[in-house]
Amino acid sequence: MPYYNRLKFKIRDRHERVRVISNLQRLSKQLDEAIPDKDADQNLLLASWNIRDFGKAGMRRGFGKREPETLFYIAEVLSRFDFIAIQEINELDEFEDVMDILGDNWDYIATDVTDPSLGGNGERLTYCYDKRKMWFKNISGEIVLPPKMLISQAVVDTDEGKKLYSGKQFRRTPFITSFQSGWFKFDICTVHLYYGDESGDKLKQRVEEIDRVARYFGKRAVKAARDGKALILLGDFNIVHPEHETMTALLEAGFKVPKTLREPTNFSGNKYYDQIAIVADPKVLKYLEKLSDKPKQMNAGILDIFKNIYRPTEWSDYVEQMKKSPNGEKLSSDAELKKYYRQWLTYQWSDHRPLWVRIRSNDSAAYLKTLKEQAEGG
Repeated sequence: MPYYNRLKFKIRDRHERVRVISNLQRLSKQLDEAIPDKDADQNLLLASWNIRDFGKAGMRRGFGKREPETLFYIAEVLSRFDFIAIQEINELDEFEDVMDILGDNWDYIATDVTDPSLGGNGERLTYCYDKRKMWFKNISGEIVLPPKMLISQAVVDTDEGKKLYSGKQFRRTPFITSFQSGWFKFDICTVHLYYGDESGDKLKQRVEEIDRVARYFGKRAVKAARDGKALILLGDFNIVHPEHETMTALLEAGFKVPKTLREPTNFSGNKYYDQIAIVADPKVLKYLEKLSDKPKQMNAGILDIFKNIYRPTEWSDYVEQMKKSPNGEKLSSDAELKKYYRQWLTYQWSDHRPLWVRIRSNDSAAYLKTLKEQAEGG
């Protein structure tokens, strides 16, 4: 990670800087053990991470601004992957600081902010990638549903005997782009779908959003296979449980989810919100599922970002920072501050864990065999 003098410049207090460096050392060691190494040309490490209210203007529900040290922790995590889909980026100032820490080899593509009146929080969907490994294929867009696929659809008969379709588009429009890494070509769609509620009509709308994005994007599967591409659908789906209809709506559209990603992805360890799902012809991608008791040999996983950063026992290190936030300025007792710390750290770090997959990106033998079969078939 090319820190250079950024730590010294961003964190002026020497004692604080020592603590932050110690945190980075622990985080770096954890990442070394938990994630396969980035290599030059054989494999693609692809991730998805919802980073809570990243860069949101104002005081973020009273929890205050992110501290400079957190941007170094975020950059350290991102640096271990080749490509990351990030949800909940708002304004870009903080993210630009992270990009500066990552260095000149990194770039990103982001949507405009969503309209909060539609049910989002004014956020962007963003792809961040290492230019040494990835290239953008100059194609991007957002999913706009045709009338017959609208959310909570109602069909209305008019006086003229015609049918009108009434319903909603996505609250936060899914973002599709085309990328390539080595021989591996893929169309990728990132989402942050509607949460609504845990029951009733609002849960139904959540299920419908998952169903619509999976079916709409999944319709590309035949053409993608013909073009030698994979389809990757990832992000925050607000899935309730791997056995729940929210997951079923994703799987029934033909997407595959690695078994190791069917675990809780939130801070509290009881929600299964995030997923990475893939549709691909076996000739394009047959490398995904691999189970091992050694994390570095796995092809998919969920990173426990709370293991070494903002640990429960470290709440007293952040009393001064917590008291600068509107919600924390009047807290005085240890009990109050310890309780507040549990919420505050999710606005510093995140309330979601990153998910990742490793994909073979340079299987030239298989690719050439496919080309030969196509040529022989006319």
